[in-house]
Amino acid sequence: MPKRPFTFMAVPAIREAARADAGVLAQLMGEMGCPVTPEAFWARIERMAGPSHRTFVADLDGRVVGFAGCSTLAIYESDHPTCWVMAFVVSQPFRRHGVGRILIQAVERWSAEQGLPDIRMHCAEGSADTHAFYEACGFVRSGLRFKKPVDR
Repeated sequence: MPKRPFTFMAVPAIREAARADAGVLAQLMGEMGCPVTPEAFWARIERMAGPSHRTFVADLDGRVVGFAGCSTLAIYESDHPTCWVMAFVVSQPFRRHGVGRILIQAVERWSAEQGLPDIRMHCAEGSADTHAFYEACGFVRSGLRFKKPVDR
């Protein structure tokens, strides 16, 4: 893989998602392979409003370039809830510039403030670069996810 030329990029500010971000958040979900309309995505965020959920955005000079959505989750294997990262994406042109690491740090700070002992997430199997990124951030592989639709 050829090296990318060095380019300077400002450090994004991390903030909570706002209604005005719905369009770009929906686009980012599409980059993750989960297309959704801005209205439907914002409705999902509103359903999760409250102290046990956060949607952090990476804002680079007024432009959202990534986001992380996380929540507290009670789990059977522990007496303490965990932080569950439900969505995590950085827009393609901004990857490999530290944006993802800054978002992970925001999730880590929030988890610590909530007293959550660990952070968990799912990741697509065929995404070696993403797996390497999570491992570089200190995550370890801990299982395999299975999914099945329910007949209605």
